[in-house]
Amino acid sequence: MQLTGKVVFWRDDKGFGFVVCDQTQHKLFFHIRDHAGTEGRPQMGDTLQFSVKQDKRGRDIAAPWQFVTAKTTTLPLPHKAAVHSDRLSIQYANQIALLFRISFLVAVIIALLFGRLLYILPLLYLEASLFTYWLYKTDKEAAIARHGNRLTEESLQLFSLIGGWPGAYIAQQQLAHKRSKLPFRREFGFVIAGNTLLLIWLLSPWGQQFLARMALWAG
Repeated sequence: MQLTGKVVFWRDDKGFGFVVCDQTQHKLFFHIRDHAGTEGRPQMGDTLQFSVKQDKRGRDIAAPWQFVTAKTTTLPLPHKAAVHSDRLSIQYANQIALLFRISFLVAVIIALLFGRLLYILPLLYLEASLFTYWLYKTDKEAAIARHGNRLTEESLQLFSLIGGWPGAYIAQQQLAHKRSKLPFRREFGFVIAGNTLLLIWLLSPWGQQFLARMALWAG
C-alpha cells in the first residue's frame, strides 16, 4: 500500500531523514539510497509517497520512496561527497586506533620495566575510556548513515578489554549503540570480567611480586 507523508527532518550530508506518515501519524526513517526516482534530494516540508518495509533490525522504514511532485532543482544521486566523507571518517578512526594500540602497548611495557605500572594505571584507564567512547561515537554515526564501512565489533571489544570498558559502557547508554545486541552485550560482560580479574591480580601479592621481578629484570 502506498502512503504519503511530509519530511520533518533531513540531514543532507548523511543522506537520511524522517517523514511523518499522513495516514498513521508515525514518524519513519528514510534513506537517500531508497529513492525510487532518478533525480532530486529531499528538503524539510517535501511530501513523499512511499511503502513501508522493515530494516535488518525489524524496524519500520519508508522504502522505497519518491516525491509526490517532481523536484524542479535536482542533484545527482548518489550523494558521493557524503559517502566519501563517511568512508574517510571510518578509515581515520581505524588508523588512529592502530596508533593508539601501539602507543598503549609501548606505555605498558615501559611502565612494567620501570615498576611504575600501578602508578600510571588510572591514566591508562582514562585514556582508553575516552578513546573507546570516541570509537563508539564514530561507529554510531556510520550506522546512522547506513553504509557498509564500519568499525569491527572485535576492535570495539579489544579497547574495552585493555581498560576502555567504562567509556564503552557510557557510550552504549548515551549513544544507544550496541546495547540491544545480546551476543555483543554477552561478550562485553566477559570483557569487563576479564579486565577486572586482571586488575585484581595485579593488586594482589602475586601480581606485586611479578611487577617487582619485571622491574628487577629491567634494572
